[in-house]
Amino acid sequence: MSNTHTYSLVARSLHWLIALLIFWAIVIGLVVEELPYSPEKIQLFVVHKSVGITVLMLALVRLAWRFISQPPALGLSAKEEKLAHLGHWGLYALMISVPLSGWLLNSAAGYPFAWFNLISVPHIPGVGEDSKDLFASVHVVLFYIIAVMVIGHILMLFHHKFSQGINLLPRMLPGKTALWAVVLVAIMAGLIGYTINKANTAKANAEQDSQAIKPAPSQSAASSAASSDSPLWQLVPTEENFQFSSSYSGEAFTGLIKTFTPKIYFDPDHPEQGVLDVTIDTTSLTTLNSEWDSAITGSQWFATSDYPSAHYVSEDIRPDGAGFIAQGELTLKGISKPVEVYFEWEAQGDQAIFLGSAMLDRREFDIGSGSWATDDSIAFEVTLDIDLQLEPAQ
Repeated sequence: MSNTHTYSLVARSLHWLIALLIFWAIVIGLVVEELPYSPEKIQLFVVHKSVGITVLMLALVRLAWRFISQPPALGLSAKEEKLAHLGHWGLYALMISVPLSGWLLNSAAGYPFAWFNLISVPHIPGVGEDSKDLFASVHVVLFYIIAVMVIGHILMLFHHKFSQGINLLPRMLPGKTALWAVVLVAIMAGLIGYTINKANTAKANAEQDSQAIKPAPSQSAASSAASSDSPLWQLVPTEENFQFSSSYSGEAFTGLIKTFTPKIYFDPDHPEQGVLDVTIDTTSLTTLNSEWDSAITGSQWFATSDYPSAHYVSEDIRPDGAGFIAQGELTLKGISKPVEVYFEWEAQGDQAIFLGSAMLDRREFDIGSGSWATDDSIAFEVTLDIDLQLEPAQ
């Protein structure tokens, strides 16, 4: 027999929307971990996280609605009703705890994240990278528990229908059973198809990229013998002298260049005689994210084993408004391109402050080659911010 006591339209709509999103999140979660690091992997991770945040919000709405609108009786025995309610409350707990653990994991890992690349989702305060492994384990365990619970939820529908003759499904469907079953299956098939297509594209691109990569001869950036009659300044070591910033799936992130050697010949009264000569240790670059740092040393990015250093030199410095413009050349990953650095110079007693900035397009230096060269999941534009405290060279 069919149970004709249906849930409200709000409850039914929330139920199926949450159910579809949970299925999709499970599929993405199972697929994405096996993919090579690629634009498609980033895109699927963004979708996975976005779906999780959506489930979390909808689960809270569904929970509130359950208190507002009490669900109809199931028509089962008292014992089975109690067990069913326990199962439902368990699912509610998991619908909240699984995405919450994922949010905690993302916060601990330090990944910038925007919901479907539209709305920035902040990190949860007080969560540090030292707890990343813990939250990763919790998320995986809860992920598999909710997968088992969902399967169990479906199996119980079959049990009630075929063992007890009680058809509970129609009371949760928005309309006629057959029609809505087809619609729901079609939607789920479309979501699975999208995920598999992204995964196959990632694997195909990774294969093409690996075939296209040619080992580069090991070399360092050329050093300059540039000099000047202007005073030579040396760096007073301070934290975060040299930063770079870009965006990841639309969300800004900042990294550091920890080791670099500047030779700055400069007299603000005679800028035309000045020289900027900077050697950068590319192995010292950090995105402040351990997983990214492992990736950027590879051949598609900075290829640090082949190109352990980069070099910038400018012997063309001119006044520009309140500051100066240095027209120079940057050699990075064996590629030399003109780069313009704008800077301001502030004398502080015997010392000076150099505040500079520059804009780069990573593609010009083959940073992010292969499929990364045409995908802006990692933005093409990179900004350099330089804040140096200087003193006369001894």
